[in-house]
Amino acid sequence: MPSASSNPSLRSVRLERTFGDGATRRVALSGVSFDLYPGRLALLMGPSGSGKSTLLAILSGLLNPDAGQVLAWEDGAYVDVWALPQAEREAFRLRQVGFIFQGYNLFPAFTAAQQLEIVLRWGQNASASDARRRSHAVLEGLGLGGQMNKKPAQLSGGEKQRVAIGRALVKGSKFIFADEPTSALDWENGKLVLELLRREAHDHGATIFVVSHDSRMLPYTDIAYHLEDGHLSEMSRSSLGELP
Repeated sequence: MPSASSNPSLRSVRLERTFGDGATRRVALSGVSFDLYPGRLALLMGPSGSGKSTLLAILSGLLNPDAGQVLAWEDGAYVDVWALPQAEREAFRLRQVGFIFQGYNLFPAFTAAQQLEIVLRWGQNASASDARRRSHAVLEGLGLGGQMNKKPAQLSGGEKQRVAIGRALVKGSKFIFADEPTSALDWENGKLVLELLRREAHDHGATIFVVSHDSRMLPYTDIAYHLEDGHLSEMSRSSLGELP
C-alpha cells in the first residue's frame, strides 16, 4: 500500500461531459475532481445511467471530456492524457492501461493462452517465445494452467473472466479499468475476481478502478466513490465493511 506521501498515479481535474442537446441534454459529469493512487483498488458506484462508464472511459483515454484534464503519472511527471496527439494517446494506452469488460471480449477462435499472447505480440512487439512464456506464467498464477489450450466456448464464466483479467495483467499494466467485472458471475467466482484484483493492487502497485452496482464489492475495496447527477462523492469508511 502506498504511503500518505505517495503521488497520485491518476488525477481527474474538473471533468465535464454532457450528452445530447436542448431538452435531451444530460449532464454525465459536472466538475469531477479526484485522485487515484498506486496500490489501491477504487470502486465507483451509482444508479444506472449516472455516468459511471463515461467516467471510466474518460480516465482510460477512450472517451474525450468536454472540459477538464486527466493527468497520469509516468516517468516522474504528469502526462495530460487528453492533450496528447491521438497516436501518442493510443501508445500510452497500449503501454500502461489494461481493460476488463463485463462481456469478457475474448476472441472466439483463440485459446486462453493466445488471448494473452496477442496483447504482448501486438502491444509490446514481444517475440513468440517470450509472449508464450509470459502468458503461461500469468495463467498459471490465475489457476488456469489446465485451461490454456481451451477456447472461450470450452470455458466457464469464471474461467473466461480470469482469462480477461490475465489479458489485462500480462503486460504489467500500471492502470487497470474494470467495467462491471462480476456482473455475469456467481458470487463465489465474483469474490475470486475481486481477490485477484486486490492482489494486483496490493502486491504489484497497480492502480485499479472498478465500476459496479454490486454493494457486495465494498469490503474488497480500499476506497469507494458514488456518482449521481454528475457529482462525485467519497463514500464513508464505515460503508466499506469487513471482508467475510
